[in-house]
Amino acid sequence: MSRFTGLLKLAAAAAAGAVLAGGATAVANQDDAAWRRGHEPANIGQVKLDVKAYYGDVVVDGKHQYSDGSRFVSDTKRQVSDAKRYLQRRLDRGVKNPAVVFDVDDTAEVTYGWEADNDFGFDPVKQQEAIDKGTFVANKPVLELANWAAQRGVKIYFLTGRNEFQGPQSLKNLANEGYPAPAGAFFKPKTTAPDYLPCGLTCTTVQYKSGTRKHIASTGATIVANFGDQFSDLEGGYAEFPVKLPNPMYYLP
Repeated sequence: MSRFTGLLKLAAAAAAGAVLAGGATAVANQDDAAWRRGHEPANIGQVKLDVKAYYGDVVVDGKHQYSDGSRFVSDTKRQVSDAKRYLQRRLDRGVKNPAVVFDVDDTAEVTYGWEADNDFGFDPVKQQEAIDKGTFVANKPVLELANWAAQRGVKIYFLTGRNEFQGPQSLKNLANEGYPAPAGAFFKPKTTAPDYLPCGLTCTTVQYKSGTRKHIASTGATIVANFGDQFSDLEGGYAEFPVKLPNPMYYLP
């Protein structure tokens, strides 16, 4: 079983476990819940509060920030530590041309504060302003791993859904945050698609990202680890060790 398949099974198991754990309570409160015949979803206001609690939300000068002591950070550190151990083993065994691929939004960088400031709604104009101003901050455990890997001869690649016009400022921000210079950085094409993407300008996220990883591998690189906050960052292969980082704020198929 591949690691990615295992990740999906763990996610499914967790969801099933939550249902089963809640089953006893549901039965015990059957009469109280009788009016919920329409299967009412979770209250969005409460969900937002839960997300803020997960990130250890604090407000500084009127702006939301996540806390270093939050569950978000501890979960991220655990995933990154697992990947680091795997990468160290592969380096010890002499892997040829090792490489690591990082998504950007909520992988290399954390957008939480901006998301919370905007009530978790997405506005592409505001996103562009945030990129232009360098609003997003480095994801510290990921930053530390990227530098650790680069110091050991591992090539760093960025592969993001941000479009090609956002590339120069995005790379400037990543450099300012302390990320090592990448061997390559790939932004979703808006004008002309590269030959290695047969889906052209209509690629899904999975097609675009897996096709680009295939292209990186074709240059002789061994993609030892692939980091992303969405399962669509990881699907499609061409990486030994997929790393799913936490992101309860949004979902991208």
